[in-house]
Amino acid sequence: MPKPKDRASSKRVVFRRTPGGKNVRATKKAVKNTPHCAICGVELNATKYSRLLRKTEKRPERPFGGFLCHKCTERLIMYRTRVEQNDMKAEDVPLAFQRFL
Repeated sequence: MPKPKDRASSKRVVFRRTPGGKNVRATKKAVKNTPHCAICGVELNATKYSRLLRKTEKRPERPFGGFLCHKCTERLIMYRTRVEQNDMKAEDVPLAFQRFL
């Protein structure tokens, strides 16, 4: 049974072989995955994750910053404007963008 401090989901279990020949169960801190765009899945470049940084330093200060890439944000704003100006129906917008309208 692992120690209570090692039961966290932020820990990763690693098995090591000691010089004496025993196999030992050790824990490592899990590596955080880099954030990805919610629509196209591209890795977001402008995001940094650290406890020492402020919230505004961790992600860009724009609509959908840290959630969508700049290309998808641009397309979403374009679709929103067209729907508001009645140039396009909401049903004609691609499905990936419909939940953000």
